[in-house]
Amino acid sequence: MKKKITVLHNQIKNNTPDELDVLAQRDLIRSSCLKIGYDVNCLTVEDDLQKSLEKITSSKPDIVFNLVEAIWGKSELIYFAPALLNLLKIPYTGTPLEALFITTNKALAKKIMQLNGLPTAGYFSINELSGLNPHKTYIAKPIWEEASVGISNDYIFNISETAKLDKISKLPPTHYFVEEFINGREFNVSVLANGYKAEVLPPAEMIFSSFFDDKHKIIGYEAKWDENSEEYKNTNRVFGTAGNDILLKNKLIDICGRCWKVFSLKGYARIDFRVDEDNNVYILEINGNPCIAENSGFVAAVKQAGYGVETMAERILSDLN
Repeated sequence: MKKKITVLHNQIKNNTPDELDVLAQRDLIRSSCLKIGYDVNCLTVEDDLQKSLEKITSSKPDIVFNLVEAIWGKSELIYFAPALLNLLKIPYTGTPLEALFITTNKALAKKIMQLNGLPTAGYFSINELSGLNPHKTYIAKPIWEEASVGISNDYIFNISETAKLDKISKLPPTHYFVEEFINGREFNVSVLANGYKAEVLPPAEMIFSSFFDDKHKIIGYEAKWDENSEEYKNTNRVFGTAGNDILLKNKLIDICGRCWKVFSLKGYARIDFRVDEDNNVYILEINGNPCIAENSGFVAAVKQAGYGVETMAERILSDLN
């Protein structure tokens, strides 16, 4: 008898590109699971969580493939989905409840990185701006958002920029923090479960064209999602560059493996890095349950490693909570 997979995803509330992307993920995973030989249905987590619980229970899945990225349109509630599945005692894919809460809270994740000797840039709460170094550049970031939401050049500053500093000081400390801005190369490294181990897939470097010569090099919202923007057109993902520096490549691989263990990640994850001009590596963030749409960086890394999307789906499904 075929195992039954329920592909669970969030409602579309605002029709923004980052939100609509979950539908592309749903379709790819549904297609992959059908090709593997599973019985597949798709469900949406609705505003009425009790109704959603009843729908999930009545579908009687053997496994839930968890693609939920928000609840009530709020990405900071992403961990509600594994909490509901834990409550129902249904096996599910991807990052477990505790790890998803911690990695979604970027400030908390950075604290745990520091406690475990994982390299990350210094960070401050919005209430600690008086302690910033006048010789350094900083960026204000949302604590809870994913997919580059809220990442903007407007929030990169030094303390001599009084207008920016005043604006940032008024941000809610429950939802924003300040991080030292690392000027340098940016790498996205995908990690895929492989039995009881984690396989680090080929690192991808984000290449910034000369358009950014007089701008801060960041993957902001426009660069990630707005195909008509100059930021998007002048930012490209390239594989193979880390292989030109084997020490750097090994360092990225080692840190990814340590992150997987420290944060108890499962299934799949993506870790974003900055590398300064002295080849010092800094973790920007750990992404549990990153985007796995056909055009995503994760799927690109899977294919670069020589695997198909069905293999990706099987690996994720083999590492359940």
